[in-house]
Amino acid sequence: MLTLYDNIASVAAQKVRMTLHEKGQAWETATVDLRNGDVMNADYLKLNPGGVVPTLVHDGKVLIESTAIIEYLDEVFPEPPLKPATPLERHRMRLWTKHIDEEAHRATGSLSQAVYIRYAHVNKTPAELDAYFSRMPDKDREARQRSAIRLGLDAPEVGPALRTFARLIDDMDRQAARMAWLAGESFSLADIACAPYVMRLEMLAMQSMWTDGRRPHMARWWSAMKARPCFRIEVEDRFPAAVTKLMRDRGETAWPRLGQMLGVN
Repeated sequence: MLTLYDNIASVAAQKVRMTLHEKGQAWETATVDLRNGDVMNADYLKLNPGGVVPTLVHDGKVLIESTAIIEYLDEVFPEPPLKPATPLERHRMRLWTKHIDEEAHRATGSLSQAVYIRYAHVNKTPAELDAYFSRMPDKDREARQRSAIRLGLDAPEVGPALRTFARLIDDMDRQAARMAWLAGESFSLADIACAPYVMRLEMLAMQSMWTDGRRPHMARWWSAMKARPCFRIEVEDRFPAAVTKLMRDRGETAWPRLGQMLGVN
């Protein structure tokens, strides 16, 4: 029995859905409303003290942290394998997942808040914002979100987030020039780990970072990634058309400024 505490917009939860799909596993979904602060409810915090999604419950066992969850799933459901066959490739895979966890995930939050999510909060009164954030256990995350709500693209977190993604896309382009997938010649958890973050860039109209011949090898990898059913069904097709359009509209409005910061015309 698998129950996934999920939100379609969570890049971390998308990794788990893709992995479950690749493994051919069925699961029940418990949708967590991030806008209303469901992750900060007392009952949910008992499952996930960090107040984030995803949380996976497998036969009564509670699992948190998306990278740890997808490695767990690969061990519990070994077919088809999503860890590469050789130690060197597994090391390479874990370098990608480490980079996502330690750098890209935070950068995604900063960009998403500044470009799109802030509009759900920008008209709230100070008292309403205080009420919303009062239950957030991660005060550093609270500070970053408040900064994005207040300052938008002028938030000090935006520049470092852009540079983080520029490095990530450059690294992916170099790796994709040498091999079919990010850890080797076989599709792996490395590709699953990175795909939702690239998808967020595309949804925010930032695909000019790799299109028009700028990073052709990464673009080739991205086309192959988007062709996989696990990505199309569990990530791309899950977003309502209205949400996709609104995110893209916000992104297109922000792109002239962001592109200038990146040096991309």
